[in-house]
Amino acid sequence: MGKSTKDDATDDVRASGQDTPYQETVVLSKREETPFVGDRSGESVDDYQATVALPRETYDVENDVTVRTLEDMHQETVAISREAMGVQPDAGPEDFSATDTEKFFFRRLVAKNHGDRKYRFLGKLVAGGMGAILRVLDQDLQRTSAMKVVLPAFKNREDALTGFIAEAKITGLLEHPNVIPVHELGLTEDEGVYFTMKLAQGEALNEILDRLRSGDPEALETFTTYPLLSIFRKVCDAVSYAHSKNIIHQDIKPHNIMVGQYGEVLLMDWGLARYIGDPDKEPDPGQRELIKDFLGILKSDDDVIKGSPVYMAPEQVMGVGAGLDKQTDIFLLGAAMYHAFTLTPPYFGGSIQAVFEKARNVDLIPPDRRTPERQIPEEICRIILKAMAADKADRYETVEAMGEDIDDLIAGKWSRQEKKRFAAGETLMTEGEVGNEAYLILSGKVQVVKGTGEGAVVLSTLGPGDIVGEMSLIAQAPRSAGVKALEETEAAVLTQHLLTQNLKKLPPYMEKIVATLTDRLRIANENIHPHAAADPTGVIIKQLRLLLRYRAGNGRKAALAPLMEMVQEIAHDLGLPGSRVKEVLTRAGEQGLIIVRGDHVALDDAAIL
Repeated sequence: MGKSTKDDATDDVRASGQDTPYQETVVLSKREETPFVGDRSGESVDDYQATVALPRETYDVENDVTVRTLEDMHQETVAISREAMGVQPDAGPEDFSATDTEKFFFRRLVAKNHGDRKYRFLGKLVAGGMGAILRVLDQDLQRTSAMKVVLPAFKNREDALTGFIAEAKITGLLEHPNVIPVHELGLTEDEGVYFTMKLAQGEALNEILDRLRSGDPEALETFTTYPLLSIFRKVCDAVSYAHSKNIIHQDIKPHNIMVGQYGEVLLMDWGLARYIGDPDKEPDPGQRELIKDFLGILKSDDDVIKGSPVYMAPEQVMGVGAGLDKQTDIFLLGAAMYHAFTLTPPYFGGSIQAVFEKARNVDLIPPDRRTPERQIPEEICRIILKAMAADKADRYETVEAMGEDIDDLIAGKWSRQEKKRFAAGETLMTEGEVGNEAYLILSGKVQVVKGTGEGAVVLSTLGPGDIVGEMSLIAQAPRSAGVKALEETEAAVLTQHLLTQNLKKLPPYMEKIVATLTDRLRIANENIHPHAAADPTGVIIKQLRLLLRYRAGNGRKAALAPLMEMVQEIAHDLGLPGSRVKEVLTRAGEQGLIIVRGDHVALDDAAIL
């Protein structure tokens, strides 16, 4: 990534406002480098396949349906032959022509008083480039829709009209929950060429980002890291579906992502979309002919630069249509994510030529350095920069692969960059050092040790699923113990920032609970029992001597005492784990320091004195 100059930084400050230049979609001639077009915005195998709800008495149909009541009779589903319904095997379109009765009821119940004017204008939503989006009422269905029309200045331009119609047809191919559905393509005297779409209820992502940048409290509370990731995950689904149809978008940016208040996400404005496949290889005959149809009306534009300058992939700046492919959309997804998490577009400059130069060289400031106050997680930065790699070979191979990385991040899984490997005997952390990382053991075993040399005490042995060094995530304090690998070990790296990001996914009270528990753990760690921090053999045997003398009374010989009874009493008196006391007494018996007979323990006369 190239470095920015001080002048560039000044431009960056100027470009950080709401009216950041060069975010508009442009189509530029490579020769002129002057904006000239923009856009904002047969016979059935089986005659008995039809199922209809009809009373059996209406048609003489023999079946085993039991008519329970007159009311139930009209709800039975039965198979009716086409002949029985008056449709001949060789019926053509003329057999379905409108009757006078149909026309009468349509005018009375649907068309009513609006005659041939199907759409009623309700207002203009947005205009830009060569088109405008109108809010209209479909008077037949009484449904409010969005209508896209050609602006007056472009109504006599062949390139504008062919591109407009191609956009409608391409968008119509993409029937996906995250792509705006097209309803109708048509021509009226009042609006000219138009196509209607579902009226999306929501807010453009760039408007949400403007609110975040201005410090809007509601936006800051709603659109935190994980909601933003979820938005892009749905955009990935839309792009992935388009790619399965060999269609690329070419203009993915926050302005073209609509976010609804109920979690809906729509990728809008397919005006620059391009088909990059071979129509002859399309398996669906209808789709094959449709693709050939709109490819036939489009002229070659390999010498034209299309896109939004501050988000462009380097191959877009070159203006070579043959160089645009699915990796171009992957780059644009990364560029849009860059804007979403830094709150500024990837490129900035004092002129469109300066912006083009940066886009051509992918000369950008890494996300975490662009807006350090945003504290963008390292893994999000990695996803953005991988998608925006200058070399296509270094980008994600598919949108699905990028989506999987986002899924893993949302689910809290670890990437390769967040893992470390330790050889057997290697130290993971040293007692007394101030560390800022903890480890989740993924494979292998480690040993937690207090002290060094002969006085070292093994506190615990941990394996997969265990965490070591967790106190470093709570406070910057010296480590209370060391950790070394007993065998080859792989561990995921945990940091304070990662902990904070994951806590944001939880309800506020959960964060309070975690904070309280960690504070108690910190206090307990600071007051670790002195006998647990060193070899407690001497103090345990001394306590055993006192207990046995007490049991012996005034006599000089100590009676045998139940081993487990002594373990429990010593553990209680010294505040040590019973397992630790038993381990010490067993080892002392093996060394001859005490007498262990079966499940009893004693000291000899000399030891009592």
